[in-house]
Amino acid sequence: MLCMDLFTVSDAAEGVSDDEESIEKLRTDAVSLEIMTFEEGDEDPMHAHAEDEIYHVDSGSAQLNIEGDTHDVSEGDVIHIEPGTDHQFLEFENKLVMTVLYAPAKGSSE
Repeated sequence: MLCMDLFTVSDAAEGVSDDEESIEKLRTDAVSLEIMTFEEGDEDPMHAHAEDEIYHVDSGSAQLNIEGDTHDVSEGDVIHIEPGTDHQFLEFENKLVMTVLYAPAKGSSE
């Protein structure tokens, strides 16, 4: 028996509603995966998570503020953020689409 989930990031990104910034596509006890989108003018408040986060920038570009240090991020970049690290995305150009992996699953460490 094959146990897997299969989806395209572009199809998942289209499923993110205007009043949300992300959609969860996969959840196990060990990991969760979201597709996250931001458009020009959107706001991402400074925040931290209790889980490790790995972002893959699928398209678009932005700036990433990590505890006061700002970095440009763009298509193809992979970013790891350690648990408890304050961060926010800023200055969205085009439509920023990211795949985000949380380990353990988002919210399970709270």
